[in-house]
Amino acid sequence: MVASPFLEAMDEPTQERLFAENPGRISPPEPGLYLGTSGWSYADWEGTLYPEGLPVGSRLAEYAKHYATVEIDSTYYGTPRRSTVERWREISPEGFRFAAKFPQEITHDKNLVGTDELTRTFVDTMRLLRDRLGPLLVQLPPSFSVEGMGVLEDFLSTLPEGVRYAVEVRHRSWLGSDLPELLREHGAALTLIDYPRMPCMEDATADFVYIRWLGDRREFPSDHTHPKRDRTGDLAWWAERIEHFLSEGREVFAYANNHYQNHSPSTLEQFLEILRTDR
Repeated sequence: MVASPFLEAMDEPTQERLFAENPGRISPPEPGLYLGTSGWSYADWEGTLYPEGLPVGSRLAEYAKHYATVEIDSTYYGTPRRSTVERWREISPEGFRFAAKFPQEITHDKNLVGTDELTRTFVDTMRLLRDRLGPLLVQLPPSFSVEGMGVLEDFLSTLPEGVRYAVEVRHRSWLGSDLPELLREHGAALTLIDYPRMPCMEDATADFVYIRWLGDRREFPSDHTHPKRDRTGDLAWWAERIEHFLSEGREVFAYANNHYQNHSPSTLEQFLEILRTDR
């Protein structure tokens, strides 16, 4: 049932909650808790999450046997083809959710200014996921400071309706600002990040919460085959807050990056163990 030796140590009831028993459908490991990784196409995961020699084109289907959500990283580099998005939906089981980053042309190159057409094209393309569509992430560059509050407000005001949005900031000037109030007004989630150069924020500004365990790319640049850093304390901190968000009736989308501990699947396994042990 489980390809990864990191996951084989889990007891059977935990495996049954984490993985889909029916290949046509998958459910989150806990009600309302969507746990996934940032991207899925990593050859480094062969022998752990993926069987050795698994074709690249089969990785998403294999991934979706284990997790109920994924954050698409490739959309940061450009809006995908409509046929690609439609294929993602066909491959994924019922109950699966795709989150996706806005293209860097919108967030970084143009800093949200004059992007109405680009934004509509991106959102309309991602809508092809239909019931598989999760939140769309507006990841702002580290240079985007609180002085751009008005620009962000204008951007949020023109976003297409009927889609969930999350906003991530990486400039310390946003700390203590009116950003949470602005996001609440627009029903957007403040992205809560575990990132070396930003203090952890805890504000829940929407009916869902978006969390990213990012880590430092310079610490673990490659060879993402196994965990290389103990983050038990950090994950315990997050488990307390996620438990609180769930108790409030909010959906939680949380994504682990390889740079957090060097092996995203192990981060998710450890987090679930902590979450359930502390109950």
